[in-house]
Order: sequence, then structure tokens, then C-alpha cells
Amino acid sequence: MPAAFLLGLPSTETVPEFAWLTQSKTIPKLHTNSIVFIGLRDVDPGEKKILKENGITAFGMHEVDKYGIGEVVERALDAVNPHRDRPIHLTFDVDALDPSVAPSTGTPVRGGLTFREGHYICEAIAETGLLAALDLVEVNPSLNDEFDAQQTVSVGCSLVRSALGETLL
Repeated sequence: MPAAFLLGLPSTETVPEFAWLTQSKTIPKLHTNSIVFIGLRDVDPGEKKILKENGITAFGMHEVDKYGIGEVVERALDAVNPHRDRPIHLTFDVDALDPSVAPSTGTPVRGGLTFREGHYICEAIAETGLLAALDLVEVNPSLNDEFDAQQTVSVGCSLVRSALGETLL
């Protein structure tokens, strides 16, 4: 939902908490050709409509399976930063990962990204040298037992380190 507000989508104009966004002369703050989603698998009809009507680039798990995560990341970067000359803000939503990898998240849906696919995304972004901002969201240790919480936090920390350039070699 925050992305919808930053995009200035019409359905967000009536939410009082975000009135300050609509009062600004520089709406939208974010343009639809500047965002891309990778690893979608549980998209409701309203979300699908927003993606299509606004020309937002999105890659579901079908595309990840069909083309491989390397090709999907290249296509994603081509869509939002074809000349590789703009800073990148990476938001990594851990519920994009399969719940077997990150179980303590708000929306666990089977069939998500693997541990390696998630890390590949972060590593590829680090390799561009363009990462300017990073946030990791939807880690919720209070939803599961201590083991699942620790697993999710550990994976989240590992993803952040990868995005910041940590490599095996």
C-alpha cells in the first residue's frame, strides 16, 4: 500500500493519513516505470488490476521458474534502469521467500523464492554498485516459535549482507 501512495494512485486520495501526499505539487513521488516486483505468487484481482493498468513490471514465480532468477533480475534491471546509471532502492519483502526458508512472516505462501534465489537478487544488486537504499520488510518473529523466528531473522541478516556486497569468495 505505501507504494500506491507514493505512485499517487487515485484510490489512495481518500485516506486521511496520507493527505499530505496529495497536497504536494510533486505527486507522484514515484513513477511506475521505476518499480518492479519479483517472485509474485499470491496476487489478488485488485492488485493484478493495479499492476496491469499502471504498466508496472512484475515477475511471478512462473517467470522465475521459466527463465531462471538470473534472467529475471536482468530483465527487472533493464525495465527500471536500462543504462545502469540510476541509484537503486531495494525493498526485500521476506514473504517473497518460501515459508520453508522464512517462516516468521506476515503472509507465508508456499512456492516462493528459494534461499539461493533470494540471495541472488541481493548479490546481483550489489554487483551493480548502485545500491543506495535497502529495506528488509515483513520479518515478524512474534508469529512463530523461537526456532522459526531465529531462522527468519538469520535469513534476513544474510540477505542484507549479500545486498551490501558480502560474497563467499
